[in-house]
Amino acid sequence: MSKFENFKPTVVLTCVTTIVAVLLVVTHQFTYVDTSNVITDKLKSALTEAMGEGEYSIVSDWSEYGAEKPDNVEKLIKRSDGSLAFEIVTDGYSKKGIDLVVAMNSNGTVKGVSVVSLGETPGLGTKVQNDSFLSQFKGKSGSVEIVKNAPKKDGEVQGVTGATYSSKGVAKAVNIALDTYRQLKHDGGEVK
Repeated sequence: MSKFENFKPTVVLTCVTTIVAVLLVVTHQFTYVDTSNVITDKLKSALTEAMGEGEYSIVSDWSEYGAEKPDNVEKLIKRSDGSLAFEIVTDGYSKKGIDLVVAMNSNGTVKGVSVVSLGETPGLGTKVQNDSFLSQFKGKSGSVEIVKNAPKKDGEVQGVTGATYSSKGVAKAVNIALDTYRQLKHDGGEVK
């Protein structure tokens, strides 16, 4: 038995895996769809729930608003009437497990919050998508804080029992939207 015959299976296997890897990369390049500037069905549904019916477009050039895109903000979305919403991804119990739309009123208050996707613990963390929790954020401005008991101050929202991390993740997303909205270029107190 020659030395080549000892290495023949290794060489053949290496060649086969290399060819398969190259084919996989080429296939990915031809079939990959970039959704960074696309409104998916899930996102459209969340936008409609938070803002109402309308035509939506993604703002790709933040400079017209005099701001830069923050890390947690995936998309800035503009409705045909000029109102804005943010798609924000934050950590809850699971890393990057909360994907929300936070819609804003022109006066800088929250118009609505809805879930695009949720990777939180089923049965506990997923309770943050209930309207009884999300509706507490409507009309909020300034900063929002999660509390255990009934809210006593304007910026407080009662968290979901057993889902503290998830509740705080939603509050973090709302605070990011409020902060980002305040940083946008204003025209007479309202965003252009």
